[in-house]
Amino acid sequence: MKDRPVAQELIEAVRYFLEQELLPGLTDPRLKYQTLIAANVLAIAERELAADPSIELRQQEALAQLLQQSGKLDELNQQLCQMIRHGAFDDPESFRRVLAILREQVIHKLEIANPRYLKSFSSGTS
Repeated sequence: MKDRPVAQELIEAVRYFLEQELLPGLTDPRLKYQTLIAANVLAIAERELAADPSIELRQQEALAQLLQQSGKLDELNQQLCQMIRHGAFDDPESFRRVLAILREQVIHKLEIANPRYLKSFSSGTS
């Protein structure tokens, strides 16, 4: 059992301080920009800590099945890249299978890195 505050609460508190307390009083554009970047980094860390770990496990399983080998997600992604470079998925059916897996990975990454972009992209394409 972890004592409180947990990492996510600590990160949230620092991000709140930067956004709500510090940022409004800054007049130096360089410091304002750097503070916005720091707050954004903390927001990414918050989302990463809150992410469902089963998503990456499902991605790993999907890649393992596609590549017909086992390994960690990063290793499987590297293997996939090599195979794509060598044309292993150029036929239409293989391409569709790879595209579906990669689409899920990109969506998951955007949910962590910049969910606003994902929302604006999906609303712009509907």
